Amino acid sequence: MKLNKLRPSAAMIVACVALIAAIGGSAYAGSKINGNDIKRNTVTGKQVNESSLGTVPKARNASSIGGKKQRELKTRWLLLDENGEIEDQSGGFTVIDAYETNSNAYIDAGNSLVGKGFSATIAIQNQIDVGNPTIGNVNGEVSVTRCQIPGVVECAPPDAKNEDALVVSPRNSDGSAAAVSGSGEASKRVYVTVTE
Repeated sequence: MKLNKLRPSAAMIVACVALIAAIGGSAYAGSKINGNDIKRNTVTGKQVNESSLGTVPKARNASSIGGKKQRELKTRWLLLDENGEIEDQSGGFTVIDAYETNSNAYIDAGNSLVGKGFSATIAIQNQIDVGNPTIGNVNGEVSVTRCQIPGVVECAPPDAKNEDALVVSPRNSDGSAAAVSGSGEASKRVYVTVTE
């Protein structure tokens, strides 16, 4: 009679076998499941230990641009005022032609711009000719690119027909030119950056 009390019940044996199978099964599954076994979009960021991830092979080049590491990249900039003059800059830029030949400004960067990155934005102005509705606001847009890209960009002024020059084209919100050709001024101040 005492032996029956020490012997586990059938339910206890089934529970222990299930527990062992569950522990062993998850260890077995963890060693046998690979990426091909997982359905797309079923694993989320919360389930991934990011420190265990390596660099994605195709993303290795994202840490460098043009053979330079991101920390080696140099950004140069200039602020072109509404009169087509350089108001401020990081250095090396000179104006070739500002709104005289046409409604664009042409800037010499002092070195080749081939393989460089460009961006431009309208700069805020709130104390210049506030009576003029096209001046003193941040509306509009601006485009920038280097000169002399065969089949794409041909710059007009003779001194801008080289790879050291860039063209800046400020526009009003409706797409019309923000500068009148021959006026030497535009209604927009523009920041330009060049990443080398």
